[in-house]
Amino acid sequence: MGEGGLLEKAAEQRPISAAVSEPSNGGSSDGVGAVDAAKAVALMGLLPIFLARILLVYIPGDELTVPFTSISLLMTLVYFGSLGIVLWRLGIISSAGLAISGSGALAATIVAVSYLLMLLTPLLLGVFLEGELSVGQVEYSEDGESITIKILQNTMSDRELEASLLVMQSGQEVWSSTVNVSIDSSDGEGEITILVSDFYSSNALPNSPYTLMVNVDGKESTRDLTYSQILWATSQWTGADALTLEITGVDGIASGVVKEDPDRCSGDAENCLVGVVMSGWAGLDTGADKPARMPFADFTVDAVLMEGNDVAIRYPTITVVNTIASWDSNSGLFGSGSGFWGDYGSEFALDGSVFDATFGKYIPRDEFDSAGDYGCYSFTVTVAQEGSDSLSDTSYYEYSSSNSNDIWETVSNC
Repeated sequence: MGEGGLLEKAAEQRPISAAVSEPSNGGSSDGVGAVDAAKAVALMGLLPIFLARILLVYIPGDELTVPFTSISLLMTLVYFGSLGIVLWRLGIISSAGLAISGSGALAATIVAVSYLLMLLTPLLLGVFLEGELSVGQVEYSEDGESITIKILQNTMSDRELEASLLVMQSGQEVWSSTVNVSIDSSDGEGEITILVSDFYSSNALPNSPYTLMVNVDGKESTRDLTYSQILWATSQWTGADALTLEITGVDGIASGVVKEDPDRCSGDAENCLVGVVMSGWAGLDTGADKPARMPFADFTVDAVLMEGNDVAIRYPTITVVNTIASWDSNSGLFGSGSGFWGDYGSEFALDGSVFDATFGKYIPRDEFDSAGDYGCYSFTVTVAQEGSDSLSDTSYYEYSSSNSNDIWETVSNC
């Protein structure tokens, strides 16, 4: 009886103890659920999304977007993938379905609000913290054939804008166009590239400058196209140089090489004509004695020395592109076959096969295609450019002898 009484008393007390403990567990469950939800969102939601955004800056894939939108496909996968993991970790979602009652409702609410804020924060920041749109400086390509305009704006998401462009020369419109420009949110920059050939009208130098007007998203900016710097390895130019492409000044000279030379002088001549040094000039006519250099002009040059009606020297055609000149040297008969025209000046020496310390490289008289006799000679330099009329200059020379000395002198005509 005694033992049975004790067992009965213990059995009676057991349900009461369990009943007392249940409210205690239930009350702490709500608190733990909220903390667990916050930790799960931070560690398995916010952290993976943050790391994924950083990694996409350094690895390919950010260009992949959700079809028909500009939203990153990889970030979308990370966003919803982490949401699924958080819901599973908290037991809100399982094979039995959604558990959003009781403490699960509180955790689900915390997760939902947190992910909604992560989704809306970039959009809200884009509205309230988006930087002011501005137009940067104009940058020329090294060859001067194109210009790039920077469109700048700190933005939380990529933007696609329409830009209206207008180019004016000396206040007169010469070209206009409408283009699309994309601003990359990663660096806040967009670029518009224009070919100079699209708007080029005539030389900017000496005093016909170009200006560019850009209208983007209602904001209008004006840029002077003549002041931007163009750097080469050994030279520095401006936009005015790049926008001065039409050769307007041409000149040429053929100087006689008269000296003692037993191998080439004959008879009683003490100083005789042993050859000629030829030079040409091509550039911008500024009213000075010689034209100014034009480093971005592309052109071809033909030069010929005539003895009366006979060709004495026909120099190979010289092609010049961005100061780099090239021609057929004919195995050294006409110099090296390459050089620079327009980098430090507008003059170019038409090299020959013989070098003299005083005169430089010259073409010997015994290499003339004509007889090389006394008389009147003419030297013509012709410059041609695509789409323009050719320009030429002709100078005249009298080749004679006096007191056993040859004379080569400039004359007005023959």
